[in-house]
Amino acid sequence: MPVMDKALVRQRFRKAGAQYTQQAQVQQQMAKQLWQYAEQFVPAPQRVLEIGCGQGGFTQYLRGWSPLQKIVLNDLYLPREALQALFPDEVEVQYVEGDIETLALPSGIDAVVSAASMQWLVDVPRLLQRLHASLNAGGHVVLSTFGPKQYHEIRQLTGQGLQYYSAQAWQHLLSVEFDVLLVQQEQQCLWFDSPWDVLKHLQQTGVTGAGQWQWNKTRLRTFMAQYVQQYGRGEGDDAVSLTYHPIYLIARKKHG
Repeated sequence: MPVMDKALVRQRFRKAGAQYTQQAQVQQQMAKQLWQYAEQFVPAPQRVLEIGCGQGGFTQYLRGWSPLQKIVLNDLYLPREALQALFPDEVEVQYVEGDIETLALPSGIDAVVSAASMQWLVDVPRLLQRLHASLNAGGHVVLSTFGPKQYHEIRQLTGQGLQYYSAQAWQHLLSVEFDVLLVQQEQQCLWFDSPWDVLKHLQQTGVTGAGQWQWNKTRLRTFMAQYVQQYGRGEGDDAVSLTYHPIYLIARKKHG
């Protein structure tokens, strides 16, 4: 398991930029699904904190919460030009750039939301405790992340990857401070023309930022051959699979 280098994560997401929006189809689908769950379970909050807002893929849906008074947008890198036009003038937008695990959290928040970013945390239980303290009574957390099957092809071939909690583990972690209202998960398999296209996809979505895996010609050649052998279609071409394992979570702050 690589040591989390958040400066490198920030650098690679910043470099991915607009390519992220084009390549991150699964994350876009997850954002839409998470919003549909939020509409079912969460009364419209007035003050919202979004962790890991990225290019605004989930942020755009938050306009549906009315009357929204204030939103605090956080990420390691904030593309303000892409975010500033998402909300009308009457909504106060605050930008807080940096590592949410070390930043001071705002108080008096009605809902904390995070779409496809919680897997970048180092100390999940500690942050959940702090989020609980920052939420108003009856406040909600609305989260999506990824489970242990995420990119399992890459993990098996390279030994590299993030620590992904299972849905059951997330439910346990949340239940300490929250009443868990929703736990859902799914798996999606994307197909690419070659292992090289998988690597380009990962680079363009910024997700190679966890560690500092060093490629050389021998490693790359071995990786390509093993990928096709183990995860190819087996039809004489180089097409290979890449697994996504989305998890959706909604919980409410316990009373007392």
